[in-house]
Amino acid sequence: MDEGLRLHLALCTVAERLAGVMERARFERRDGYVLMTFPTLPIPSFNGVWADEDSAAVALGDALAEVEAEGIAAGVLTRSGETPAVEEAARALGLTAAEPIPGMVANAGDLDDPASELEIVRVDTADGFAQALALAAEGFGLPADFLAPLYMLEVTGLDGFEVYLGRVGGRDVTTAASYVVDGDVGIFNVATPSMHRGRGYGAAITWHAVREGLAAGADLAYLQASAIGESVYRRLGFREVVTYLLLTRPAEVTVIS
Repeated sequence: MDEGLRLHLALCTVAERLAGVMERARFERRDGYVLMTFPTLPIPSFNGVWADEDSAAVALGDALAEVEAEGIAAGVLTRSGETPAVEEAARALGLTAAEPIPGMVANAGDLDDPASELEIVRVDTADGFAQALALAAEGFGLPADFLAPLYMLEVTGLDGFEVYLGRVGGRDVTTAASYVVDGDVGIFNVATPSMHRGRGYGAAITWHAVREGLAAGADLAYLQASAIGESVYRRLGFREVVTYLLLTRPAEVTVIS
């Protein structure tokens, strides 16, 4: 299977499983697209349409209206260049802010071990998840309440879902999460507060999460890279196999990764 398609299908599976445990969430596979809403996680990349085919353009207006009727900022996520009619329809509907998001993958042989002083622990207690949440919120510059649903026990208790903390001298400096499903390990919520950046901590915890996922049976690691993280992942050995385009209304909060 094409690696870009494999990454996309893996992301859809993750979103579907999250919707199964998060309050009032919906995940619906429709003709040419997926509609999802996560009211407790008001991020456009989690609320709106993920387009698979250009046939979704016809239904786009009604689908977005469903999401926005719940008072949620909606987004349209496409694989750049694959659904031009959807992109055109989204812009015509006022979703003119465009954010490219690299979709990247790596196999075991692609990755370099970044030397680091980091002590990395797997979190398995409510206090530990709260620490990871606080660190992620600081790293992303968001209120902790905004990210809290991703650290609820219903999510962290999913089979294959892991949260990691990286520490130096007993102090938490970075965090990441991973989710192993069907031979793939997704890397999410890699966050390092600004005061601790530039020391390789994000790379080290990402490499650790990938290594653990591969040991748990995955043979492909994947992620969606933020602008600040893309160069880190490339140095580790990740390669871009698809470019997503997130279309939103201007001035909306967009993706975190």
